[in-house]
Amino acid sequence: MDVLALLDWSGPARHLLESVKMLDSKTPAIMHIRHTARSTVSREELERDSKRHELHNLRSTQIGVEAAIDFGSSLPRDRDYSLYHTWVPRSRETADGISRGVASVGGRARVVEVIPYSMTVDREAFERLIKSQGWYIKDGGYDGACHWIAGLIPETILKPSSEFAKEYARMTVKNLYGSSSDSFHIYVSHDNLIMALIFHWFGVPPYEDGIRFLEGLLMQICDDGLHVWLRDRHVVYEPPYWWPN
Repeated sequence: MDVLALLDWSGPARHLLESVKMLDSKTPAIMHIRHTARSTVSREELERDSKRHELHNLRSTQIGVEAAIDFGSSLPRDRDYSLYHTWVPRSRETADGISRGVASVGGRARVVEVIPYSMTVDREAFERLIKSQGWYIKDGGYDGACHWIAGLIPETILKPSSEFAKEYARMTVKNLYGSSSDSFHIYVSHDNLIMALIFHWFGVPPYEDGIRFLEGLLMQICDDGLHVWLRDRHVVYEPPYWWPN
């Protein structure tokens, strides 16, 4: 069943899957995406039991898991997929779902490890900030990403976004060392993190509607630059001056 086609948030995810068809088949590919659909919490629930409803504990919905499996089954079968995810449970569930989807159509996929970087310095303070600003109400991470990128969140709560983007670039490039031409690395993380990468790697400001579930960036590192697919456009960017070799 084509689960993604039935979901109102899935347009960007389906655009990303269409973009995969444009990749150079002889060059490793990289994808950084947001996790799948998660459970929600109302303002009333949050105010009644704030500790119970900490945002990092919200898990994937059943339809979100099915969407992740459908996403994986829609990827090309002739690639060798390695999946990485943050420590947050819904990211692991998404990586597992994508891996299951790839395997369901005869492809090769494995969940490799937890991404070794965290943007959060003080998790409890970040939770309080998210709730006090009301960022949990508007999905997509736009407001939080703008504050983070602008340097309006203290470094005692979150690492500077530019530093974090550099850490992710080092990890992304390092994991490509020794990879075969059919390698496809998928990193599952979060909306504000994806927007920070897009901004610091390519100079593209955050989307006003945020990053949707299973949306993100697709890229190949080529001799003539970074070939990048964002939503429905393909652009070749000059790597930042600090880009790892």
